[in-house]
Amino acid sequence: MRSTRDFLTGLLTGVAIGILTAPRSGKETREKLVDEANKRSEGLKDQFNQVKDQAKDQFEKVKQQANQYVDQAKDQFNQVKDQAKGQFNQAKDQVESEYNKQQAKSDYNNKVDELADDVKSGVNSAKESFKID
Repeated sequence: MRSTRDFLTGLLTGVAIGILTAPRSGKETREKLVDEANKRSEGLKDQFNQVKDQAKDQFEKVKQQANQYVDQAKDQFNQVKDQAKGQFNQAKDQVESEYNKQQAKSDYNNKVDELADDVKSGVNSAKESFKID
């Protein structure tokens, strides 16, 4: 940027010196200076507008690309979240299934123990009834 500014400063200085040293009347020289200044200022305005438009375009491109990255990140997050939910639910179902199996096994053992106690009680009762005093 500095080299461009130095170049433009040198160019304008050279033009001004050239105009001021040219063999013309004062009025012609002033008119020539005003014309050159107007041409240069218009050129600078055009360049400024071009740079401004390019900057706007680049900003929009960067903004659009950033939005695409954000959308991709959201999609990936949702995929990972859904996978984690699925794995969690699968593990939960397995734990519940194992718990239910253990509960059924415990219930079965308790019922067998209860029946064994009932049978033992029945046998003892039968023995008592066959005893003769």
